Amino acid sequence: MQWLAVCAGILLFICSTRADAVCTVPDVKKGLVSALELDLAHTVAPCIAPDPSVLLALTLGKNFNSKAIKMLKEQLVEDAVKKVQQGLTFTSGKVALYVLALRSTCFDPTNLPCSSGKIDLVQVLKRKTQDEITNIKKKGSPLTTYYQVSLDVLALCVMSSPEAFQAGEALAKYIPKDPGVDTAAVAVMACTCVLGMDSLTSKTMQALKLTLSQLITLILKAQKPDGTIGNIYSTGLAGQALTAAQAYYPKGGWKCSTTMDKVLSEIPKNTFSLPGPASQVLPFLQGKSYVSVKGMLCAHVPSITVEFTILNDLTGENFKYSTEVSGPEGSTLLQVMEKAAANNPKDFSFTTEQSSFGAYVTSINHLYGSTNERTYWQFLSGHVPLDKGVSTYIPVNEEHILAIFSKY
Repeated sequence: MQWLAVCAGILLFICSTRADAVCTVPDVKKGLVSALELDLAHTVAPCIAPDPSVLLALTLGKNFNSKAIKMLKEQLVEDAVKKVQQGLTFTSGKVALYVLALRSTCFDPTNLPCSSGKIDLVQVLKRKTQDEITNIKKKGSPLTTYYQVSLDVLALCVMSSPEAFQAGEALAKYIPKDPGVDTAAVAVMACTCVLGMDSLTSKTMQALKLTLSQLITLILKAQKPDGTIGNIYSTGLAGQALTAAQAYYPKGGWKCSTTMDKVLSEIPKNTFSLPGPASQVLPFLQGKSYVSVKGMLCAHVPSITVEFTILNDLTGENFKYSTEVSGPEGSTLLQVMEKAAANNPKDFSFTTEQSSFGAYVTSINHLYGSTNERTYWQFLSGHVPLDKGVSTYIPVNEEHILAIFSKY
């Protein structure tokens, strides 16, 4: 259902005030966290079904268990390929978790090797997310749950997919007023991630911020005097969410140290002995969240260099500018352009609008296309027009991309 706007005087949020710094585990209790992480790593074995949440917790941790991570990554890749090829049950939220987990190891989820070539797990996620949104709009509820839809949005955002905008806006519009702490926590992480993306429209931003404030209010109201948020098993995800979204609620809104103390006190009681609860609470204990996957650096990813040229010899004062841009392999053309603009903003700038096909370039160096004059910015690779938009086209090394002001 769509949430009604809340009176401005009631809302606590969206402001520039930072929350308290993320609380940390006291030195004398760090051994508890290490032991919990070690126990979780020991659940990875050839005879045990792979769990993407476990891989996420291990890669976000500080005690990097390379053997367990390698084995689990390989198991997840094999399992994902099997599910897709054989048409086995693979819900959108589960696909999202696989994408997040594989990305956290710097493995490319768009390139899963299989006998027929490769499987693009992100494309699978996009299709399943669209099915969720379609069902919500037609029947008032997702095919699965809003928890899973929130994971979908988060994974699309982590992969910098433009589909995250539409999915995020749908989530913000239709998520129930009281979805429960667990769902609210994942939705908070999803909204926070999308709000950090480039080319966000004001409409989507406004919807996300309103929903984010309402969800955080729900989570903060679920705090108990002992630091538990909801119940003890919801506390890990809630802690992750409040860690990720600390820019969006007032200082002192969350008693982080109390929550931390409560979680630490439960570890010796074996409260988190099962992989599920342990994998959700460990990122919080490390000061991380699932949103942190987006910022993880993959040092081994090869870099590419793209020559980028803009040209206007059609109208007004003619101009031409060329530059070389280096970045990680797999970068979209939009990311290449953003880096070019950041490197030399005096010589190159551009604006975009969001469309159903992703970002659309409306102007370069303040020269706008016009439907009346039938002008637009045409993008080419060498002499060949691009068949994709700037937010989905991925240049290769040493490719020459041209943006030419043209008529149609």
